[in-house]
Amino acid sequence: MRNIVIKIRGIVVIDYEIDGNFRDVVSEQERLEAHISQFADENVSIVGHQVDMRERRGTSPDITKMKFRNN
Repeated sequence: MRNIVIKIRGIVVIDYEIDGNFRDVVSEQERLEAHISQFADENVSIVGHQVDMRERRGTSPDITKMKFRNN
């Protein structure tokens, strides 16, 4: 029996409250990027990854109800 390739997307939401300034935010983003990069490098199933940080408002959404679209 032949294995099939299943494409999936892992979604993680991390909310921060950082005391400091934008340099502190940039530093935290760099730390997060390094951790994700290391995680991806150690897992042969991961074919791509991205990290982005944005200002947030309100509480975390229920990621099971989030809608994603291709632009």
